[in-house]
Amino acid sequence: MSRPLTFRWQGRAVDLELEIRAPHAAVTHEGRRIEAVFRRDGDWIELRRGAAATRCAAIAGSRGVWVSHEGRAYHLERVHREAPARTGPAAAEVRAPMTGRIVSVSARAGNASREGELLVTMEAMKMEFRLTAPEDGAILEVACEPGDRVELGQLLVRLAPPGEAEPR
Repeated sequence: MSRPLTFRWQGRAVDLELEIRAPHAAVTHEGRRIEAVFRRDGDWIELRRGAAATRCAAIAGSRGVWVSHEGRAYHLERVHREAPARTGPAAAEVRAPMTGRIVSVSARAGNASREGELLVTMEAMKMEFRLTAPEDGAILEVACEPGDRVELGQLLVRLAPPGEAEPR
């Protein structure tokens, strides 16, 4: 049984079909199918497309899902199909896409941030992950600093929607 889902990524809606039969899942987007197997080796998900297989980690946040894959982190915001925009302002959260160590923090509480701007760099499994702002807004809180060890899903930065908090 499959069901439709819509995510917002980089300001545009992405329509998907999701099919789940634990521990397997499949996502179809524009005719391309990606299969996933949830493995018990930590929080990793194995992705398969044809004969190729890779691993990624995913964690649900307050407004969507953070996915880390091949050294990059992506934020997918779940939206209702009938809603063209958010139903109201809510703080965006940047969470650790996996267990690791904070290498550097560019975010400063009170500063403005633009979508895609680097906020935190973390290291995990000998790779660096650049965590960026999922949208424009003011940085409300920075909950990490260089050298911190963080766990999967741990809050790193919280942002207010544009106009909700005055940046410095």
